[in-house]
Amino acid sequence: MPNPLVISPKECWGLTWHPPIDLSFAAETVLLPLHAGEMAKAAASMPLALVKQGREWQLVGVCGLEPGHNLFIKQGQWLGHYRPQWLATWPFAVVQVGEKSLITFERDSGLLGAEEGEPFFDAEDQPSGRTAEVIATLKANHGKRRRTRDALSALQRAGVITPWPETLQSQLGMAVPGLHMVDERALAELDDEAFLALRKAQALPIAYAVNLSLSQSHLLTRLARVNSGKAPVEENLDNFFGDDEELTFDFDS
Repeated sequence: MPNPLVISPKECWGLTWHPPIDLSFAAETVLLPLHAGEMAKAAASMPLALVKQGREWQLVGVCGLEPGHNLFIKQGQWLGHYRPQWLATWPFAVVQVGEKSLITFERDSGLLGAEEGEPFFDAEDQPSGRTAEVIATLKANHGKRRRTRDALSALQRAGVITPWPETLQSQLGMAVPGLHMVDERALAELDDEAFLALRKAQALPIAYAVNLSLSQSHLLTRLARVNSGKAPVEENLDNFFGDDEELTFDFDS
């Protein structure tokens, strides 16, 4: 269960934190959260999926074939072309409480301290150093994440979300449950009003990006050969990933 610390001068008085030295903290995280502002680059670098988290749907990058092993992270280093922005802000997060948005820090991250470390606030009660940088990134992405959630809710209301094809999951040996995409036939059969609602919600770019990204699923099986947890990783994997052109979607227009 999450154990958040609300970031405020009062709650963080006398506390410090230690920025992660590498990405080992996510080595067991197979589904990395994404927002629509980064999905074009992500879709060209990894398969994407829609997953149900509680009552809401979330856009994620699929980074493994089984729970507990992120194939894109080896010895704390990222092996892929595009690195999701969530990795740069953890263990901070934005939590919505009613009309108010709170920035929190995960107490159980192992990065919270009381003496040596990065202070959360300076002497004038302003976010200091790395804390200010992370908060700025979270604020810049907050609107994009909110619009992403709204778009996914629209896809759910339209009834076009469907599980990944069983044949694909079988071919990959996929053991991560709950992966979904968009049913293209159901999308094409929507009446004009329902289709326009998806367009207004900016949900169509997400639908297309998720489905097109499934062509990147072959990377998971290729990464499994070089990142089984035993074999060393080549110093240069550029040829391994190839020179696929990036997909382009304009989510912000």
